[in-house]
Amino acid sequence: MNANGGMSMSNNFIVKFDVPGTGNLFAFYCDEAQLPNVNAATGTIKGRYMGEGQVNYPHTRVFTEMQLGFQCDASMTPLRFLNQWFGQIFPEYADGGDQGSGFYAPMDDSPGATPSDARRITRPKNRTVQLNYPDNYCRNIYVTKTELGPKRDGGLRTSMTYVMERAWPFAIDAVPLQFGSAQITKVTAQFYYSKHRIVYHDPTSNTNRENLLDSDDPERTFDRGGSPFAGL
Repeated sequence: MNANGGMSMSNNFIVKFDVPGTGNLFAFYCDEAQLPNVNAATGTIKGRYMGEGQVNYPHTRVFTEMQLGFQCDASMTPLRFLNQWFGQIFPEYADGGDQGSGFYAPMDDSPGATPSDARRITRPKNRTVQLNYPDNYCRNIYVTKTELGPKRDGGLRTSMTYVMERAWPFAIDAVPLQFGSAQITKVTAQFYYSKHRIVYHDPTSNTNRENLLDSDDPERTFDRGGSPFAGL
């Protein structure tokens, strides 16, 4: 067991989005992830041989959806990022009128800091919702399973990375708010993707540090900053 790096712990993982500017930002915010499953759609054959029952055979590889959960800061950064991403799928467009024409941003910026300032922002009631091209909103998602490691490797060892190709959020779950004991606000989103592939890393290797490079900034390791909205 020790020769294989010890036991794996479920609370060690890193999630990254292939969106410029995010860096390792969501490695801190994401507190719930899944290594996705894979299923096979099957058909049946009957009567192939005398006395033989039905025989199942696979014909399609099926990739199911995945779920990611995030803890929110005071600026609601994960929720804003998800709404920005979802808004890229269904942009709103205004055609003429007193407020002009053109595409609206997925979210409006408030002119002030009070709740009443939101009433000052309006949009035409006859604005349309359009559908964007997949190349404009599909992004790769990387879920890396890590373990605690030596300090020289950044304190982490990586074992495998699931790469969800051409992923996009199809549902952002409701965010519960309630009076009572103080709890961290959390948001959960569901993602579809075209297919996934698996990249294996040797957790017993002494060169494991190179696996922690940022996907959008390969010259830096452990970059903790970045704007999650720059690439959307």
